[in-house]
Amino acid sequence: MATQAPRQCGVPFSHWDAPALQRLAIEAGITESIHPSTIWRWLQEADLQPHRVHYWLRSTDPDFEARMTDVTQLYLATPALAQQGIAVFSVDEKTSIQALERLLPDLPMIPGIPQRVEHEYVRHGTLCLTAAFNVATGEVHGLLTPHRPNPVMARFIDALCRDGAAAAPEIHLVLDQLNTHWSHDLCRVVARYSDLAYDAEAHPTGDDRRKFLMRDDKRVVVHYTPKHASWLNQIEIWFSVLVRKLLQRETFGSAKQLEKRILEFIAYYNRFLAHPYRWTYTGTPCRA
Repeated sequence: MATQAPRQCGVPFSHWDAPALQRLAIEAGITESIHPSTIWRWLQEADLQPHRVHYWLRSTDPDFEARMTDVTQLYLATPALAQQGIAVFSVDEKTSIQALERLLPDLPMIPGIPQRVEHEYVRHGTLCLTAAFNVATGEVHGLLTPHRPNPVMARFIDALCRDGAAAAPEIHLVLDQLNTHWSHDLCRVVARYSDLAYDAEAHPTGDDRRKFLMRDDKRVVVHYTPKHASWLNQIEIWFSVLVRKLLQRETFGSAKQLEKRILEFIAYYNRFLAHPYRWTYTGTPCRA
């Protein structure tokens, strides 16, 4: 019964708790009496956790297998590519980062009592962080802007190719399929660093531009993750580090202060914490 939805058993809950299962067991005549702690112990022994939930998102990309394999094989090949001077970056935007200022200062932790954070806050606007994770070294490059229009991503990739991988014979970029990731502006930047001419009229559709960016006969090559599969982009792992170590509990008096703190965090991370992620996923479980 614990593996069925509560509503299937006439209980108007979204998920089970031990007292609800206790009542159900007695009403169903399974037992005359049972303690909720016994039920909870049995659930633990059966490795059932009704109090927990994980979100998931099914990818409907018809090219999922090909794109997933392309990205994972690129990650696994990165150590060998790095020895040849070839650069591999995972790139994405983290949007709507709020500059939240709490109304009262935090109360520091003391023995027996954790740090206490004021519940109410004032909003001072939002910022968008466009960032790149160097797959070989773990170093991060970041650009903070109020929004994320097409020119921002193109400007960021321009700076990345110019400053982050100027000497690299090849530059590989892992991106999701957001429309700013296959704009004319980005195509012009990629073409310039690949010593190619780019004709916007010859690439009128998004599909045309994606094909141009993915061509592997250029110095700069884009590798797209499947739709609804941004978990394949390593920069998402780093974004979670940023949230846990800074954004989740810090207070910011302005958007300018938020920008300053994020840039300080990136500089500190690159100096003391940067490391390549130990990527082991090959895609075989998905194919199976």
